[in-house]
Order: sequence, then structure tokens, then C-alpha cells
Amino acid sequence: MKRTLILTTPMMTGDDVVFAQRLLKRHGAYDGELDGEFGTLSSQACKEAQSRLGYARPKRAFATPLEKFLSGKAEPTAAMKKRGVQRAKQEANGKKLRLKALGEMKKLIGTMEHPPGSNHTTVGAFYGFQGEWCAMAVTTAYVKAGSTGFARGSRWSYVPDIVSAARAGQYGLSVTVDPQPGDLVCYDLDGSNFDTGDNHVGIYLERTGPKSFRTIEGNVDDTCKQMDRSMSTAPRIVFVRPGR
Repeated sequence: MKRTLILTTPMMTGDDVVFAQRLLKRHGAYDGELDGEFGTLSSQACKEAQSRLGYARPKRAFATPLEKFLSGKAEPTAAMKKRGVQRAKQEANGKKLRLKALGEMKKLIGTMEHPPGSNHTTVGAFYGFQGEWCAMAVTTAYVKAGSTGFARGSRWSYVPDIVSAARAGQYGLSVTVDPQPGDLVCYDLDGSNFDTGDNHVGIYLERTGPKSFRTIEGNVDDTCKQMDRSMSTAPRIVFVRPGR
């Protein structure tokens, strides 16, 4: 690589970015488009690839050493391979956690506000305060599933905070374009790119068509229920993957 690719504003672009994205995609770390823009997904994919390879301190950057590992020009050391195995187990545990959280979210289906329109629910009582509760619902599910990235009373009750943490790779959260059961579906309802509070979140249940999917969402018509959504008609969506 002639330069190290990192997340910048404006984003780094070029054929070398496409090259990096292609290598990352080949190894299953990148699930975005080969668009030549080194954005959030590309930088997260670099950290994911380094983690799988067993880097001691994975970073959100693409440089010559990573290129050599992914292209087969270099082999990970024994210590790296050992860390890679350990992290593969962590990834498997993350999948188990997401499925367990989805099971807890299913238990919340039918939760109602009392009285209607008050935002007073058992979800709010569990989290620690009463208010708009879509984010508190997914937090309740993950806390009950044993997550350490979610916490009663602090993480999370505000959708922009979830998206911000995922974009930064904090608390085990990351952004994905390939949602799986248990991932979070964050909706930007006001077109602000999650800079304001007019947002919504649910848990991804399953794909129902090429551009349609089903979720479980709290704070919809004063209740928690399954929703059928379409990528073509929904507002801006960010899929977030919890890992711990």
C-alpha cells in the first residue's frame, strides 16, 4: 500500500480503497459495496479482519501488513493464531447473545402502556425511568440476555447514542449492512442522520423478501409488537450489531 487508509472527513477515496474493500470482502470482514470510499464500514472491517488474524491491538486502518496477510503474502505468528482462535470463540458467543436477546424481546411482545399514551411501562420500570421506551425495550432484552454492552439506567435509552457508539465501535457495537437475527434496526425519522432525538429502534427478527424484513419494536401504538418493514419505504436505517 502506498498510503495507510484511515477514516477521515472527507473520506479517503480511490482505487486503493476499492482494492482494500475487495480483499476485506473476500475474507468476510466487509459486507458493504466496493464504492471506493473508506467510510465507517470499511474502517470497521479493517478492525474485524485484524481481530480475526490475531492482532494484539486491532485498529480501524488498512496498511501494508494487513494487505500482506489478506493476500497470502505473509502468515500470522503462532501468538496471532492463538488470539484469532480466542476471538472466533468470542464471535460465536456474540451470536448466541443476540439470539438470546431476541428471545427476551419476543417475551416483551404485547407489553402495553398504562394508561395508554403515557409512556409508562414495565420496560421503563425495569430500566429505571419512564419515557419513550423503544430503546429501553431492546436494552431490557439485552440486559436480561446477559449483555455487558447494555446497562440498566445508562445504556441505552436514546437511539442516537446507540448509533454513535456503533459507528465508533464502542461497547461491542458495530454497524452492519447484513443484518442477522438479534441485530438492532435504527430508524432516522427526521433525516438528521441521528443528530436529533426523532428516531426509533427495534430488534431484527428475519428477512421476509429481497427488500423487506420483520422486526420486534417497542413504543409502537403504545405497545411492543412485530412489524413488517420495507427498505424501499422506510426512513434511513442503520443496522447495529451487538457483540457483547
